[in-house]
Amino acid sequence: MPQLAVPLIAILFLSAAGPASGRQDAAPSEWIPAPGSIVNPIENRDLDAWEAYKTRAVTPSRDEGLDDPVLKGAIDIHAHFGPDAYRRQWDAFEIAKRASARGMRGLVLKNHWSESAGLAYLVRKYDDVPGLEVFGGLVLNSTVGGINPQAIRYFAEVEGHYARVVWMPTHDAEGEVDYLGQARPYVIVSRDGTLLPQVLEALDLIKHYGLTLATGHVAPAEMVQIVDAARARGIDRIIITHPGLRTQSAEPTVEQLKRVTGQGAYAEVVATELSGKNRDATIATIRAIGPAHCIIASDSGLAGLPSHPDALVRAARILRAAGFSEPELDAMFKDNPARVLGLPVLADH
Repeated sequence: MPQLAVPLIAILFLSAAGPASGRQDAAPSEWIPAPGSIVNPIENRDLDAWEAYKTRAVTPSRDEGLDDPVLKGAIDIHAHFGPDAYRRQWDAFEIAKRASARGMRGLVLKNHWSESAGLAYLVRKYDDVPGLEVFGGLVLNSTVGGINPQAIRYFAEVEGHYARVVWMPTHDAEGEVDYLGQARPYVIVSRDGTLLPQVLEALDLIKHYGLTLATGHVAPAEMVQIVDAARARGIDRIIITHPGLRTQSAEPTVEQLKRVTGQGAYAEVVATELSGKNRDATIATIRAIGPAHCIIASDSGLAGLPSHPDALVRAARILRAAGFSEPELDAMFKDNPARVLGLPVLADH
């Protein structure tokens, strides 16, 4: 049987009070003991999630330089980058240069294992990408202590304050590890059907610092619970992480997606969902939810995948061929990503 790791760690308890939006210098707090959110197996046979990616045979990525009107003003909220523990095709500086050269407005840099607010600061400072809005992300996987409020506090207060998106667990989510039948550490967000206190404290911090919540790879029922708890705290910038790309965990139903998008969340559709066998089902889901509630992101960066701009162009062409209008494409590639990041929607794309 698995046993809870780090049972004596202290976690941060936040008061419910906090500003409606924006960052403050400090959050009110007191320290209380609580069980950890990381579960360790008796024997760790699979080490960590990235081990499986190291042995994948891939061909190098190629930037085709595809162009499309949808790129002008587009914001990619899911941009993976190198270096990493396994092969990524381009580093953040190279990705930013490509995005800027193709007329994109912004990127959210995502690493499953560490925060990227500091890297966003460096890209903005040293890369020649004037006007490109680059933001950082934090994923609450085991490498940052799981559901760790202190990790969020640090992320939000990194110099430059380009922290923007906090993901619930992704590759270390309990459902993913269980689905894969692996024996390695994983992160829980609920116990006996109830969200952990740490999750609620994480949501309090997301609200306090004016960050954006992304639901990660948690189970569908947990996703609904997290959105309910976030909305109860006044969090209105919520991403439902690629709900149709659950090759390693259970997918939410259309009814569950309608429920959470009806509360103001945005369903994120990533480019690979539109380029493979799930194309028709993904298009049907977008129609069922409505483009007003969807965001298109690349989720690119893994060696062998298209460049981030190319991935977005390919997705736009597929959606256009399926009958989506230019205003609907603008909503999904430009306006909705801006809204979910707390940026103004530009009248002139």
